[in-house]
Amino acid sequence: MNKKFLSIILVLSILLISSVHVYAVEDVSVALILPGSISDAGWNASAYIGLQELAEKGYETAFTESVPIPDIEGAFRSYAEQGFTLILGHGYEFGEPAAKVAPDFPDTYFFVAGKKPPEVEVSPNLRFMDQQEYQGAYLCGYAAGLLTETNKIGIVGGLEIPTQISSFAAYTTGARDANPDVEVFGVLTGTYEDPEKGREAALAQIANGADVIMQICDSTGMGVIQVGIEKGVKLIGYGTDQSPLAPDLFITSETQAIPAVVARQVEDITAGTFGGDVWVAGVAEGVIDIAPLGPFVSKEDSDAILARREMVVSGEFVVPEIFERIDNKVD
Repeated sequence: MNKKFLSIILVLSILLISSVHVYAVEDVSVALILPGSISDAGWNASAYIGLQELAEKGYETAFTESVPIPDIEGAFRSYAEQGFTLILGHGYEFGEPAAKVAPDFPDTYFFVAGKKPPEVEVSPNLRFMDQQEYQGAYLCGYAAGLLTETNKIGIVGGLEIPTQISSFAAYTTGARDANPDVEVFGVLTGTYEDPEKGREAALAQIANGADVIMQICDSTGMGVIQVGIEKGVKLIGYGTDQSPLAPDLFITSETQAIPAVVARQVEDITAGTFGGDVWVAGVAEGVIDIAPLGPFVSKEDSDAILARREMVVSGEFVVPEIFERIDNKVD
């Protein structure tokens, strides 16, 4: 190997090293923008837990909860202007505002826990997480189809966005795979922040005969859970394992390993590997899953549900991602 070639290699190595930022803990600050309340025991709470874990490690952190859609862009800009290293937008609705703001702050990193909206350009300092929530919803639907005694089940959601629509479809598909006779009631309430709307939706589904209801709507879902407890209806939670709220009623919950997701973004920044991409993460990647099954679930049903989960993990069964509502009845 001649000296000229070695010199070229050395120069390229120096350029590569110099292009990668090296951060110490004290140099990294993280801000989190949430669509709902950190007290929802689910989607927002899990992200807040991840942020708190970073704070415990010495990172500077800040957060804003219950940010309305029209205020998201301003929240991104405010944290960027304050000099935060990483700004996390927790949900699909944060995608377009993040894509608009990110190019204006090239030294700031932006992460959106949600699918990339169509036509959006992914700048080098921006990352989307295409979390395959529909895979978890499918497994929850499969469990609901097995556990229903009335052959009628429900699901209550929030906004009419791709992740919610695909979760509705997957829940229905899973239920029908387990029980071809099942009837599914689906309601999109239009909000993640109104427990009363969750109550109304759940009461209507119960009146129609549903004996299992899944919620995927954050604080709105707390109203669903309250009704389930009052009426003794079996429940399926969302975001975290919500069974402590009613151990004798929760079949399972769709869970997302959001604290680990938050930690990974900081790790990738320090490693110089963050941004300009869409990270696809589902059951096989350990990001989406279902919580331990309730104590009332029979061994036969438990074995069937867990066997189906293993099929999803291994790739033997591919959950279809469907962006249209296929519920029997949707209000």
